[in-house]
Amino acid sequence: MAAIHLTKAVLANPPALQGRAKLRLFDSRTKGFIAEIRANLITFYYRYEDQRGRSREIKLGRLGDVSLDQARKRAEQLKAETSLGGDPVADTDRMRAIPSVAAFIEQRYMPHVVERLRSHANVKAYCRRIVAAIGDKRLDEVTAADISNLRRRLIEVKLSNASVNRHLATCRNAFNLARKWQIYEGRNPAASPGMLPEKSRDLYLTAMETQALVKALDIEPNRSAAAALMMLIVTGARKQEILKARWEQIDFDRHLLTVPRAKSGKPRHIPLSELAIRVLVAQLQRRKKEDAGWVFPGKFAGKPLENVRCAWDRARKAAGITPNTRIHDLRHSFASILANNGVPLNEIGVILGHSQLSTTTRYAHHAPQRLVATATIAARAWNLLPSE
Repeated sequence: MAAIHLTKAVLANPPALQGRAKLRLFDSRTKGFIAEIRANLITFYYRYEDQRGRSREIKLGRLGDVSLDQARKRAEQLKAETSLGGDPVADTDRMRAIPSVAAFIEQRYMPHVVERLRSHANVKAYCRRIVAAIGDKRLDEVTAADISNLRRRLIEVKLSNASVNRHLATCRNAFNLARKWQIYEGRNPAASPGMLPEKSRDLYLTAMETQALVKALDIEPNRSAAAALMMLIVTGARKQEILKARWEQIDFDRHLLTVPRAKSGKPRHIPLSELAIRVLVAQLQRRKKEDAGWVFPGKFAGKPLENVRCAWDRARKAAGITPNTRIHDLRHSFASILANNGVPLNEIGVILGHSQLSTTTRYAHHAPQRLVATATIAARAWNLLPSE
């Protein structure tokens, strides 16, 4: 149909449909401006070609919701915009494609976390609270105020400062990844979420406490659990890295325990001291066929040792160690004693399997003897110390 000048009079008495479902009238005054006639309904559109020559259309509204003049004015605005390279349909499609926080976390973020981290259970728990607070909003709709409200809610349910911070860090990471993957454009609303101050509760065993603990493990009736705890003391490994160890992962010649998939999701090699090797050799001598290759077998045939809590409690009490000392504090004690004896932090980080040096730096604060000796170097170099 030839273009005609769309006027109020034309729309008040449009051409008959003559059995057709619709009839489109193209405006001769504003190129691309269209009035679509249906039974008892007129809808305005604007048609244009995008930068690749494809025909695109955008709906402007129905007559009654918008007037002819309003629709024409909007069409003229879009004409100017598309002439300058704009693509309003693509922009609209992009906006509609931005998922909600809940959908993004379920479909993209958590699969990414599960693929890369063995310890993803905590992240999943953090995400549940995040989704409960802002899950219905689309990623680009979340504001810094929403994150502040999330923070307040976490505090109100009596979570510790450390737990609140882990939730906020997870939220920040999720939005960073969404931006990196170009799922939405804009700033990260959780970039500065207002982290709470944390008090470190890490405990460090003294040499005397460690010696007492080792003696207590010597008489622990559960020999498999005692051996596993001894390995935690002398390697600084994570509990599951020891409990899930298999004999094929032990290289006695190179003194290495290879963890196929560590906390970071990558393999790592735990160096084994002579004392650790002695523990393993003793455990190897107790090996039985039904252990199915586990270095530390559990009480059920073919299964690894699941928990050492009871053995730990008995040994801790026998050694006179404070009740709030955790098994994980054995790892901290191992790192602390290395720092106190001048081992470089980057080497400690490698032994512990830290992916970032910042994780290891906290142990530098527990090496006062080493720091005093270091501070004395200047005085000695200036010959300011009394002669011995």
